Amino acid sequence: MPELVAEWFAPWSERARWALDHHGIRYAYREYVPLVGEPWLRWRLRTLTGRVSTPTLLTGHAVYGDSFAIAEWAERHGSGTPLFPADRAADIAVWNARSEAALSAGRVRVVARMTEVPGATSEILPPSMPGAMRFALQPVVGLATAATCGFLRWKYDFGGDLAASGRTLRATLEELRAALAGRDYLFDGFTYADITMAVVLQMVSPVRDAYIPLGPRVREVWTSESLAADFADLLAWRDRLYDRHRGVLATVRPARVAV
Repeated sequence: MPELVAEWFAPWSERARWALDHHGIRYAYREYVPLVGEPWLRWRLRTLTGRVSTPTLLTGHAVYGDSFAIAEWAERHGSGTPLFPADRAADIAVWNARSEAALSAGRVRVVARMTEVPGATSEILPPSMPGAMRFALQPVVGLATAATCGFLRWKYDFGGDLAASGRTLRATLEELRAALAGRDYLFDGFTYADITMAVVLQMVSPVRDAYIPLGPRVREVWTSESLAADFADLLAWRDRLYDRHRGVLATVRPARVAV
């Protein structure tokens, strides 16, 4: 059985999980904790240097290290309607690149906010983490989160220009609004382009807890009130997509933790 190493709250991981679930792929799930889980992931990937990140899918025959590649693998090995229609493959890749740029911009604000919102660090542990481990880590979770935020800034080499990141995210959302033009899908039907852009809205106002459960303080970290007000139509579009195409498969699985 393939094994997906991912983070329950991360839009990058959600893209991969959504594609796997859409295609009916059965997989084991392992929760990745940034910084703490990196030595384990490097051991699994047999690599000591270079960047490693999640989501990562291990199939026994190959390793797929980003959500786009995982979704393409699911398309080849799963069932259900195609997410990558042949006549739209190039266009979907363009929307995925836009999603990557927007998510990277949004991450700048999220990482900065994580240590600014009181109590947010106490909610960051994954809901799938066993209770005993959660209890043991609580006394150091604040320091660990601060260290993790610094680690992420170094790992992804981003600065703290919140204004620039906000402009990038806003411009991408305006492109999405123009392309949708009030329609339900970017193309003739539901594709990976819709998935990859829907998760960008996680950086504006997180989807309901039925799909991605977050504590109230972490939800505050991820929310941009100004963008949420300006792009309420896109949030409604995102929510319709989830209700139609995500369903109960989105519930967080019991998981082992990558430590």
